[in-house]
Amino acid sequence: MRRKVGVPRQVRMYSAIYGLAALALAAYGVPRLPKLEHGLAGTFSALWLLLLALYIGANLYFWLGADRERARRLEEEAYQSAAREERPGRIRLRARG
Repeated sequence: MRRKVGVPRQVRMYSAIYGLAALALAAYGVPRLPKLEHGLAGTFSALWLLLLALYIGANLYFWLGADRERARRLEEEAYQSAAREERPGRIRLRARG
């Protein structure tokens, strides 16, 4: 019997909530940032925008299921590898632990 692959529904829901929180933070914070100019204030604004973009991107990556596809592919490879190992007529060596 094959086990289910993917992210539980509750975890995906949390990811969606975190993504909406990031968008709310962007809507609130971006208009209040200092202008992108040379100096400490401009550097702060650039770094803040970069971190916000990374945060939103990571949530979208997770929410859209890119990890789910990768997990499915890895499980399929493991299933095929196990099927190759259990072919009749092959000598199977086990390591002693």
